[in-house]
Amino acid sequence: MRIQKSLKLAINILIHSKLRSWLTIIGIIIGVAAIVAIISIGDGAQANLQARLGGLGADLVTVTPGFQRAGGAFGGGGRGGFG
Repeated sequence: MRIQKSLKLAINILIHSKLRSWLTIIGIIIGVAAIVAIISIGDGAQANLQARLGGLGADLVTVTPGFQRAGGAFGGGGRGGFG
């Protein structure tokens, strides 16, 4: 009995406050569309980035003679080590 009363009240509110109902429906539609768009854009950008990085030849390694290790926060300096 209580469920029937609640359902009747909900339908009555939907019928009498049409503007609020339509605004709620439009808000839900816009929210779902925004989530779908964000996920689609993210997947597309990821696929594009993977395609670009795949074309760079990630399987190639270049060794250049005369490379000197740069000194940094660990004090490598000219010795080439951490000492």
